[in-house]
Amino acid sequence: MSTTPELGAAAPRSRAELQDLLRATTGPIRLVGGGSRQHRLPDPADALRVRLDGLASLDRLDGPDQTCSVDCGLPRSELDAALAPLGLELPCPGQGTLGGLFAADPIGAATSDGPSPRTLLLGAEAVLADGTPFRSGARVVKSVAGFDVHKLVVGSVGRLFVVTRLHLRLKPRPRAEQWFENGGLALSEALALVQRLRQLATGVLALQLERDSDGRCSVRGRIGGRAAFVRELVRAQGLAASACTWRDQAITGPHDEVLAMQVLPSQLPALLAAVPATPTLLWHGGNRCELVLAGSNHSDAVLAVLPSLSLGARIVGGPPERRGRSTPADAATTRLTRDLASTLDPNGRFV
Repeated sequence: MSTTPELGAAAPRSRAELQDLLRATTGPIRLVGGGSRQHRLPDPADALRVRLDGLASLDRLDGPDQTCSVDCGLPRSELDAALAPLGLELPCPGQGTLGGLFAADPIGAATSDGPSPRTLLLGAEAVLADGTPFRSGARVVKSVAGFDVHKLVVGSVGRLFVVTRLHLRLKPRPRAEQWFENGGLALSEALALVQRLRQLATGVLALQLERDSDGRCSVRGRIGGRAAFVRELVRAQGLAASACTWRDQAITGPHDEVLAMQVLPSQLPALLAAVPATPTLLWHGGNRCELVLAGSNHSDAVLAVLPSLSLGARIVGGPPERRGRSTPADAATTRLTRDLASTLDPNGRFV
């Protein structure tokens, strides 16, 4: 096992080393992939940081079956590079390590009916907090493999168990594709464009709306299909072809706080009318949304008003002590979350 210059950190290079580390450690543990999303999690205090980017092999790539098996620490960029010559892709947005992407699930689907990390995860090899290994799901698409325990990792941010290897479903890349960005729009214009694109039966592979602090909006995304179809879609919808400008996260300043929520496009006008000042906003096509607010007073005011709009949110960016605050969760969700944690990590070691 290698050491890192980071205080209180360990970096296992194999699943066996990871199991030994977990068995030998009794205190709290924070799992870390590439580290790109740690600033969006609550403060781990004095927990041992266990870096998983040393587990970074591409174990299996089956082009005809359109599946692969990857270690949790493999960077998304390396998988993309391996898939490109085969005309395949992992059809969900997000960068960083693959384990971190699936555990955080910060974006979900890129369109309302598109694939998401949850739908692309076929199976996993994992380790419990006491070092016990287990497997769930399968490496292939058609399988009867029991309960989908592996899918609990999606959105768990590493607080239930350690996924060491992921078995993933892939998709063919489109014959032709084009990124676009229409900028300088009023909110009503941006929402009208989003609505038109969401109503299309095919072609839209990714969609995103961003509003800046001046209140101007940009709609960006990716379309794909046959070359003639792509050209006609660009023309018919008045799309401005561009390079890829997709954002995984909203841009923030040093004193900003970020609220993450699920919002339909039709709810955006009421949401923005209810929040103070002119916050920036990043909305993904699968309805995940980030709202950037200038400080705790604004964030608390928004959290207080969201239930009246039938919306919920959680602070994912800002001072460590503020991250994790949210609108009240319903009792069933709270109980389910507690029961899962007590079953899979009964001593609460993953923080």
